Amino acid sequence: MRIAVVDFHSLASDSRVLRTAETLHRAGHEVLLVGYGPAPQGVPYRVALLPDLPSPFVIRAGILLRQAPANLLPASSHLFYWLHEGRRKARTILREFRPEAVHANDWTTLPLAVDAKARLGARIVYDSHEMAIAEYEHSLKWRLAALSHVRTIEGRGIRAADAVITVSPGIADALTEAYPGLARPAVIRNVPDAERAPFRPVGARIEVLFHGLLRSNRGLEAIIDSLPAWRDEFHLTLRGPAAPAYLAALASRAETRGVAHRIRFQPPVTPANVVSRASEADIGLCILPDSSRHNRFALPNKLFEYLAAGLAVVTSPLPDMAEIVRRYGCGSLARDEAAAVTEAINGLDRPTLDHMKKQALVAAADLSWNRERETLVGLYDQLSRGRSGT
Repeated sequence: MRIAVVDFHSLASDSRVLRTAETLHRAGHEVLLVGYGPAPQGVPYRVALLPDLPSPFVIRAGILLRQAPANLLPASSHLFYWLHEGRRKARTILREFRPEAVHANDWTTLPLAVDAKARLGARIVYDSHEMAIAEYEHSLKWRLAALSHVRTIEGRGIRAADAVITVSPGIADALTEAYPGLARPAVIRNVPDAERAPFRPVGARIEVLFHGLLRSNRGLEAIIDSLPAWRDEFHLTLRGPAAPAYLAALASRAETRGVAHRIRFQPPVTPANVVSRASEADIGLCILPDSSRHNRFALPNKLFEYLAAGLAVVTSPLPDMAEIVRRYGCGSLARDEAAAVTEAINGLDRPTLDHMKKQALVAAADLSWNRERETLVGLYDQLSRGRSGT
């Protein structure tokens, strides 16, 4: 099949999208990856770049101007969607490529897929990385400005989709509740396509890591607030991209609490190096507040990256993450509160950590991309057979 994989994030840093495109190419499909630069290097499939990714200010302004009108007139969502230059460019690229299937990553790409289905007869595979209608439901501003628009766009696109996949069992169940009649989406977890790191016992200094996008609603404030009460051998690294103002606020918070010397702020690394760099640590943190359905059913890629790196994990006691931690005995659970994080960290001695780190590698062997890719390839095999039979 000719498959257009469309993503409105920076392609070089979106590991799930890169894994998807690589897997479909290896399965014998002709793949065109469409999205924002920089382009991934050395990939064996075609890449089409959109105009420069808009600035955060332009993105916020776009939400207000293009999405807020849906509160009064939901049908305006589909009209205002196309006011975005990048989306119009992507539409032109797809019409020229004439895909037989569009792999639509997140709700923002669904109208493109619907357009390709209407004009070209393309099949639609909707890959819901997040629970779109609940991603920011903890924010009143988002609910007022964007929710109606998101629900309208996703509602139309998900009903037009020939297949729906998502990242966790919880989101799969929530989508069937949100859209009655929808078949339960297939779950393809966000596991890395990487070799497992070798086991490394804990040393004199115990390294604690959070990697990923540094932003609010990710438990970072509770982590920093808990650090003064950690045992002296624990040191924290926060690794990932961040808005300058938010990064400065985190650094100021650490300074105010007298722990700036125990925190390293590091820039992100490429997807290919995430696991190897994470393996330098001993504990991986994934502590989300239970502030929305999106968070409640999250199964972030960082959790699987920590496991592949051989790290003990400390996660929120949210259903899908907690199930993995309990099943494999690879970590402990902590609520998004400073006292709870402190208790979890200080409760980990070296023998316990070494055991958890070994169990993390056991979990990583089971929760591997080699297994997840079978679901993805099988789904497209079914679409191919269905298309050849029409």
